[in-house]
Amino acid sequence: MPEVRTKRKPVRLSKPSAPLTPTVRTVPDRSLIKGRANFRPKTSIPQDITAEEYAKQCSQAALNSRLSPHVLHPNEYQMLREHINHLQVTTYLNIRNGILRLWQRNPLVSVTREEAAGCAKDYRYFDVADIAYEWLVRNGYINFGCIEVPNTLSSSQSVSQRKKRIVVIGAGIAGLGAARQLEGLSNQLGGEFGPMDGPVEIVVLEGRGRIGGRVYSHPLHGQTATGLKDGKRATADLGASIITGFDNGNPLTVLVRGQLALNYHSLHDNSLIYDCDGSVVDKTRDNQTERLYNDILDRVAVFKKKPTPQGLDPRHPTLGKTMDAVLDQYQSLTNITPLDLRLINWHYANLEYANAVNVDKLSLGSWDQDDGNEFRGAHAMLIGGYTQLARGLWLSPRKLDVRTNHCVRKISHHQSGKAKVECENGTVIEADKVVVTLPLGVLKAGSVEFDPPLPEWKQGAISRLGYGLLNKVVLVFDEVFWDAENDMMGLLRSPVGDESKQSSYESRRGRFYLFWNCTEVSGRPMLVALMAGEAAHQAEVESDESIISEVMGELSKIYAAKKIPIPVETIITRWQKDVFSRGSYSYVGPEATGEDYNLLAKSIDNTIYFAGEHTCGTHPATVHGAYISGLQVAHDIMDSLLGPIKVPSPLIPSKPKYEGAYTSSAGQKRKAEKSAIEKAREMKEARLEKYEEKLREALHEALGERPSKPFRSGANPFLLYQKDHWFICKAKCDEARRKATGNPEDKATRNEVRAALGLMWREAPEEEKKPYLNETESNKKNNSQAVVEFKKKLQAWDDAAEKFTKEWKEKNPSLPDGEEQDVIREAEIELSEAKRNRKLNGFMDDSDAE
Repeated sequence: MPEVRTKRKPVRLSKPSAPLTPTVRTVPDRSLIKGRANFRPKTSIPQDITAEEYAKQCSQAALNSRLSPHVLHPNEYQMLREHINHLQVTTYLNIRNGILRLWQRNPLVSVTREEAAGCAKDYRYFDVADIAYEWLVRNGYINFGCIEVPNTLSSSQSVSQRKKRIVVIGAGIAGLGAARQLEGLSNQLGGEFGPMDGPVEIVVLEGRGRIGGRVYSHPLHGQTATGLKDGKRATADLGASIITGFDNGNPLTVLVRGQLALNYHSLHDNSLIYDCDGSVVDKTRDNQTERLYNDILDRVAVFKKKPTPQGLDPRHPTLGKTMDAVLDQYQSLTNITPLDLRLINWHYANLEYANAVNVDKLSLGSWDQDDGNEFRGAHAMLIGGYTQLARGLWLSPRKLDVRTNHCVRKISHHQSGKAKVECENGTVIEADKVVVTLPLGVLKAGSVEFDPPLPEWKQGAISRLGYGLLNKVVLVFDEVFWDAENDMMGLLRSPVGDESKQSSYESRRGRFYLFWNCTEVSGRPMLVALMAGEAAHQAEVESDESIISEVMGELSKIYAAKKIPIPVETIITRWQKDVFSRGSYSYVGPEATGEDYNLLAKSIDNTIYFAGEHTCGTHPATVHGAYISGLQVAHDIMDSLLGPIKVPSPLIPSKPKYEGAYTSSAGQKRKAEKSAIEKAREMKEARLEKYEEKLREALHEALGERPSKPFRSGANPFLLYQKDHWFICKAKCDEARRKATGNPEDKATRNEVRAALGLMWREAPEEEKKPYLNETESNKKNNSQAVVEFKKKLQAWDDAAEKFTKEWKEKNPSLPDGEEQDVIREAEIELSEAKRNRKLNGFMDDSDAE
């Protein structure tokens, strides 16, 4: 029965000898705050699903928003640490996750404060819902993207001339995302500005004649021959082209799937790898070499905290040199053939594609500092081109003020808090805030002057972080001559010099090492060859004719049995020569660390802000990382304008206690009896609890215990091996540790023992592994059989229990006794009176005298 939040009188169970005085409310009534009079608890909690299913959906919504469903975000903790206790954290998280569920289930419609309040189970938690709602809105977890959002600006604010102007430099994904989010936050939080302050004015300046930045879908010739539907153009993505997984929090999921409804093609790892002579590489050989490559990476990781192999720079060791040193050790121990080296270097090239640089220029200690933040799910390409995302951010729900062909040459800011942006075409714009989304390559080149100059800590981060290069060779044909079912194919490259030396492969391994089949997404028969590592820089200086001739020669080897047609259109990218990008995306250079991403993201004097993939340490070098940085910078600016979220105190009031008092003829005060509503609820709960207990006892007596899940025997051979060899390995590790440190009491850590055991297992001969593998197979069969039997028993017990419960309840209905029926009638009278008072009083606050 819902709690009544109005002034009320206690139920008159017997006539008192003196008139009753008004009831005293002992908790604050915040029902009028922000127009809450019509808010109701539980209205956003569905009644047609179980509590368990609702909790599951809420938890998944948090995960899909890059938040833990069970732990406060560090910023949430800082905001709430003085206002709630450990037990109340659960209440906050339940409400927060419920709000996220509303958003994730339909991101076409913004979540309102009233809907957020409906995620609370009691009026007392409305402030919690309000704080959770505002935190999620400000931080870009809900109500972001290409949708209409609630507008809280008053009529006087809408016509006010006192507007804050924010200039965003760059109309790439970071810039457009920041501008769109700032517009949305200005509307949603406008009520928190001063009464005469107008909405935020946002101006986006773009040096190019187009939007998108390094996201560029170049239109192909011959649009009439396109195979795309819905009027989409045939394009080639010359810059970013891959969405790296939709699951576990990628904000592009909301934009692409939930709002813009863009069609996409999921990529499948069904590729073949061809050798340099055009023959198909044996899959078994490929898998074996890939395991060797992964083992090299595992061994390289050891040197992050230990001295590097002899001969390497101990101050700033690089990933590539360390990998080569480990590979040299393998070559001295086993027979690694030229084919093995070509395969290993194909994986090197793939790593150079991921980082846009030769592995010799990656920091050994920090090159993978963003590991663990990857999104899950198949990678995908947008049908019709990635630029559709940029256009969606620009146009929906209404056009942003984007001014193309405005190349910025100087950014000035002063102690007054104002800034000035000067363009090469003579345009000068005064601004309260400036968001710089220039690529890291442009910042490195010093193409834009800052007055005063950027502080040393900012310039240091710009210098230390690397900015890499990836180029593409686009080949458009009239017909498909390759395997149309394969999304990609790999190509091994021959060395320059001695085929037994690793150094001979470095310069050529990234040339056309991977072909993407882009026919389905472009609308034309099209292959895109990648130029990674050193090859990307070679493409900048080589002629189109020589590059096209070479790549067609490689295709002729692969498809020697076919007549390879001449491409009808070719495009070769040269991103380093593009003055608006100067390259492709960032990487962690030898002297850099993950902290440099944070330094690049840090604002200057709360006036000059920075965004872009190079400012997002958790997701660098990605489109979604650029977009996340735009959301973050919008949050930072709004916090600087509005201040931090104001948390009321107490955030969660105590349970309401209505203490009616009256005076007897003797002048003595007595407390009113407990309300009939509370009595009725307590009596019903007690009756049903006893009823359920009797049912459980009867059920157990009739059917016995419900079958429990069988114990699963070990199904991991390594764990069985570890159990037998743990103490043997630990003794060896302890001994090695004592020798290394010279301390006879020193012992190896558990992680060191685990790592050594993993190495022992990998290097163990097959004869030694066989007993554990056999035991595992036997256990798996036994486990499977036990699960089948368990499911049969469980189903039989559940069927019998359902039948027994139905029959038992029919014979033994739970009915209130006479006393409970009297209290129910009194509660109905009390509730009717409370509703009537609520209409009369309009949820008015209690007086200060109370």
